[in-house]
Amino acid sequence: MNKKIGVLVVDDSPLCRELIVDALQKDPEIEIVGTAENGEEAVAKVRELKPSVVTMDVDMPVLDGLSATERIMGETPVPILVLTADPKQQAPELTHRSLAVGALALQVKPALDAGPAAWNLAREVKLLSTVKVIRHLRGTKRHAPAGPPGSPETAPALAPALFSAQATVGLIAVASSTGGPQVLQRFLSDLPADFPVPIVIVQHINAAFADSLVGWLQVTTKLKVKMAVDGDLLVPGTVLIAPAGAHTTIPMRGKVSVKVAEARDGHLPSATMLLESAARSYGRRSLGIILTGMGSDGVDGMAAVRAAAGKTVAQSQESCVVFGMPGAAIARGIIDHVVHGDELAATVVRLCRGDAG
Repeated sequence: MNKKIGVLVVDDSPLCRELIVDALQKDPEIEIVGTAENGEEAVAKVRELKPSVVTMDVDMPVLDGLSATERIMGETPVPILVLTADPKQQAPELTHRSLAVGALALQVKPALDAGPAAWNLAREVKLLSTVKVIRHLRGTKRHAPAGPPGSPETAPALAPALFSAQATVGLIAVASSTGGPQVLQRFLSDLPADFPVPIVIVQHINAAFADSLVGWLQVTTKLKVKMAVDGDLLVPGTVLIAPAGAHTTIPMRGKVSVKVAEARDGHLPSATMLLESAARSYGRRSLGIILTGMGSDGVDGMAAVRAAAGKTVAQSQESCVVFGMPGAAIARGIIDHVVHGDELAATVVRLCRGDAG
């Protein structure tokens, strides 16, 4: 018999703890190994019980959830799912702070009549249990808030005004999932203000936190970042984030389509659909990027970019939280450049200038 997934539930509310425990215990593959009512107790119980996954509340006495997450990820790392009852009230700060201190994902707490939400929570926990997390050192640049444009944290990869009028890349399409927001933030903040290529991104994230992600990325980059809307134009220096619940594609050069449709391979939006459409519309002037994430969404799309003679970039294994998506693309032999997440912007700038293949 396979070993069950041990979960530690952390919440200062007895009612919320009961709801989360009940939601998770409905799944026969999950076992609740313990509960904690504050962050200090959570840190001790992670050390003692060695759970497979921790669900973490945010606002708690003694030690808050994000401080506890930071300590756990620096001392005894384990996949942590941050839960909140009110993401709109706490976001966008909650989103970037949670991801910055090492949480893998964010989810809304199940309601009294949880129903399908209970299943979604269990599914998320089971997915996170497969992630091999590494020690997340406190005080590193990854934890520090991004500085203003021009600071050492966000210095452009290359000086402005170095791009040719005949850019070799017409569109950048990005596939990203678990662990991706941190990489995207670093990538976009490192790009220069005169970056001449539009960027479209599919980032798998809970819909309740999508607006917060856009807000965080907007304030930490010199580019314009917005949620994609049907009919948006692809403008140089503008970053479009695919909204949850719809597919974002490129039906023709210079324009995006956002349409509600069936999920593809379980994903809505689908990174593969974005990349395939980029390959059709931009051909050899398309650049596909696949970042950290579970599963294989985006891999077929990267293959389409490669088949269209476009450029393909994958995040390196040592810099990924989860090597599933980029690993599958590399294994297919469809990746031109494998780069560390911290070097992504510099690589993309070189490709857009025509300095590399």
